[in-house]
Amino acid sequence: MMNYSDYSNNAIEVSRLTVTYNSKPVLDNVDLTLPRGKLAAIIGPNGAGKTTLVKAILGLIPKVEGEIVFPELGGKKPKIGYVPQSESIDWDFPVSVLDVAVMGCFGRLGWVKRPTRDDKNFALQILKKTGMEQYAGRQISQLSGGQQQRVFIARALVQKADIYIMDEPFKGVDADTERSIIALLKELRTAGKTVVAVHHDLATVKDYFDHVTLINTKVIANGEVEKVFTDENLDLTYRRSGKAGREQ
Repeated sequence: MMNYSDYSNNAIEVSRLTVTYNSKPVLDNVDLTLPRGKLAAIIGPNGAGKTTLVKAILGLIPKVEGEIVFPELGGKKPKIGYVPQSESIDWDFPVSVLDVAVMGCFGRLGWVKRPTRDDKNFALQILKKTGMEQYAGRQISQLSGGQQQRVFIARALVQKADIYIMDEPFKGVDADTERSIIALLKELRTAGKTVVAVHHDLATVKDYFDHVTLINTKVIANGEVEKVFTDENLDLTYRRSGKAGREQ
């Protein structure tokens, strides 16, 4: 059983988490903590359980056992902004860029109240921040992959969350978009927000992140990048030898 006493430093604490698919463990007795106010990466090979871990933390899938704790922030439950994998989104759904961004207000408004003019203006401000204001009236199906990713990051930012969880936010985007996204994530960190991202490019981990979780069904290592992002731990995670590079 984990010690949950250090609530001041951790944004998310996971204990004994087990998730199965067709009776096969996808996550097996996972323990980890994710620090508050940091950029944290979740890294591992394909099929390692990265997306499953994210969805379990969000409560989107059932768990066999385990506990997930969000230490309180000022006596209230944290708000979480979520950016799913791009493959899981129906890009043909007839909705505009502004409509998607405004959806970030619904967690605060509920699904009955209609967004106000102030809500729409705030969504436009965030779209400007993500470089997508000029596309506000365009259908999301008409955007490039990088532009679509920026829109869904904008939706998450509109939520004014305490914690942002993103499943491969850099996947399929060009270099300029990637630089723009990481700049936004670092701004969130500066504002005291916690950002957790499933990530696949090992070459950028040290430049982008403060904390890393290496996972392959079980947690191989979890901690500050400088301490746990080592060749030895990468070899254990990917079960291979040789120099770390981009995950294939």
